[in-house]
Amino acid sequence: MFRCIIVATAEEGTTPQYLAEKAIRRLLRYEARRKIQQEADAFRAMHAVLWRQYPNQYVAVYQGRLSDHDPDQLALLQRVEEHYPEIPVLIRQVLAEPEEVYTFRSPRVAEL
Repeated sequence: MFRCIIVATAEEGTTPQYLAEKAIRRLLRYEARRKIQQEADAFRAMHAVLWRQYPNQYVAVYQGRLSDHDPDQLALLQRVEEHYPEIPVLIRQVLAEPEEVYTFRSPRVAEL
């Protein structure tokens, strides 16, 4: 369940309308993140099949299913925005591993 607590400061507008709009914006951001997380979970679950059928292509996942694919990320994005305006849709490249792993090496300071 989503719970939104809004604290208004003296500088901000504190009208009920302002507070309601702020709460709605937070709720919409929360829901969009939650939906994208669900789509990412679906992507990971179907990764093996996607890798066999669409290696290195970009895929769009919507409502837990493959919605579209294309080797051109921009072309796919344009179609997704046309068919699903204002709706969170996951677009991800199908690589050999479902998640990209980044390694950051931190510099070491040598003592003299």
